[in-house]
Amino acid sequence: MKILICIARFLKAIFIEAFIIFIYIFLINNYIGHVDVYINNDAIGYYDYLPSLFIRHDLIRKDIPDKNNPALYRHIDNIWGYINYHDYKVDKYACGTAVLQLPFFAYAYTTTTLNGGTNDGYQRPFQVAVFYATIFYLFLALFFLKKTLELYDIKKYVVILSQLLLVLATSVTHYANAEAGFSHVYSLFAITAFIYFMGSYFKKKNINHFIIACLFLGLILILRQLNILIILFVPFLAGSWQNLIKGINGLWVNYKKTLIGVFLIFLIFFIQCTLWYLQTGHFLLYSYRGEGFHLLNPHLIPILFSYRKGLFVYTPVTFISISGLIWLVYKRRYYWVLTWLAFFIILTYVLSSWESWYYGGSYGLRAYIDYYAVFFILYAIMLDGLGRAWQLTVIMLSLMTVPLDVIQTYQYKEGILHWADMDRVKYWKVFLKTDKRFACVVWDKKKDFDDCNLLKDISIGDIDTYKGTCHEVFAVNSHDVPDFDKVSIIQMLIDSDYERRNDSKVELSIDESGDHHNYYRREIYLIRFSEKDFNEWQTGYYNYEFTPVNDTKDMIVTLQIFSGSRDNHLKNVRIRFWSRK
Repeated sequence: MKILICIARFLKAIFIEAFIIFIYIFLINNYIGHVDVYINNDAIGYYDYLPSLFIRHDLIRKDIPDKNNPALYRHIDNIWGYINYHDYKVDKYACGTAVLQLPFFAYAYTTTTLNGGTNDGYQRPFQVAVFYATIFYLFLALFFLKKTLELYDIKKYVVILSQLLLVLATSVTHYANAEAGFSHVYSLFAITAFIYFMGSYFKKKNINHFIIACLFLGLILILRQLNILIILFVPFLAGSWQNLIKGINGLWVNYKKTLIGVFLIFLIFFIQCTLWYLQTGHFLLYSYRGEGFHLLNPHLIPILFSYRKGLFVYTPVTFISISGLIWLVYKRRYYWVLTWLAFFIILTYVLSSWESWYYGGSYGLRAYIDYYAVFFILYAIMLDGLGRAWQLTVIMLSLMTVPLDVIQTYQYKEGILHWADMDRVKYWKVFLKTDKRFACVVWDKKKDFDDCNLLKDISIGDIDTYKGTCHEVFAVNSHDVPDFDKVSIIQMLIDSDYERRNDSKVELSIDESGDHHNYYRREIYLIRFSEKDFNEWQTGYYNYEFTPVNDTKDMIVTLQIFSGSRDNHLKNVRIRFWSRK
């Protein structure tokens, strides 16, 4: 009976977190969609410690330099994230993500038949294991966010709303799914747990909570060393100067247990040091060689407000949370205002000083994900204290950010948002557009033709097509194009208004004359030709790029337009054949 009671209490304690995860999974299954590969890009570097150690057995350098025994390194030469470090190879990414993924990897490893190929450890069961690992640690992050907010006596409905927004109104929506192998959700869990236990220490003066906080601080260090910045948030967690001093004095009084906590930090960090040593012979190193911070050139405004990746543009709920500072000023909680703001400014200054301040190809400003608990503490404190009318206003504004985030997450996954080069014009051009017609519309088609030769320029003239029809508008024999066997780009230019609702497609194909063996075929939505905004007369173009067709047989280049639900009036249609020099 006692066991049943304990189980019932446990299920009750985690019901909300489990339900939010259920909503998230339902959203992925029915709208956003899954991906085939979760271990991609940076995620490969974070994860590869596991197959390297347990499957390939190639992590240990064995004191044999790369140049003396290339076979030792053959498995990792083409794996993302390994860089040259003196005479050896080193995984530049921290090992903490792999440490947290280990139980899920172990399950996949023991239940999957390895094929003996170079992809061992990257088969579908391992990909799925990483996804469920990320979901599990997201669940724990939600749990510790709840425990943290309870330290501030936040009303239950505000806690639940904060948890829901964390999953559905932030970049977590993307990084717990399409790029689940990245470290951010794992760091979010570790930092949120650290915040809870450190905050609990200051409130309850329980030294054991400090020791547990140290354990999570060690985990934070092996997840991403930069996240040691979270210790600057400790003054806020203390609640007041007096409580901060009392907490520090408590550490002196219990210095033996304090030393245990500090020892745990170094012990956990030694995992990373050991892996560095096994790869390079050095216990300490800077693995991001050639990359670094430019502290004299921060990008403070772009990292927060730019259409490229700005935090407040792609995660506007964080902007709502910062309005909590106004509430704290009104309530004269100046200590909280100063300590929270100081942490945010320092964090933003450091993050914006990274040489790639927009953090490469990614959705939104992913570097802030690790610290989302910091924003939702402020958000919950504000919402909890507001009057009914202001509460409803903030709640409505907050809930409006959910569909925005979900739609933008879907847009990014489907290639409607560009991974690095968004700007104001591109952002509003596809704002809330989810039709697959808009995929790659804002992607840069520009090509430097200085390294190309123009072989032939053909003016086709004006073309009218009618809705629901397929119209062949152009065909040319390869013999009529000089050096056709060198052509690698066929550029098509069209003057049109590129009406937003136009669902017509333009297909270019290269077929062998006679038996019509196809060498190349590509179908593009007409609106992808547009350079300016839609519904604006302009010259649009698209570059069909392919490997030159080196065949002596005659080829036919055909251009067809598939009109959708609208007629088309296309002017000054041209086609150009280019070869690379």
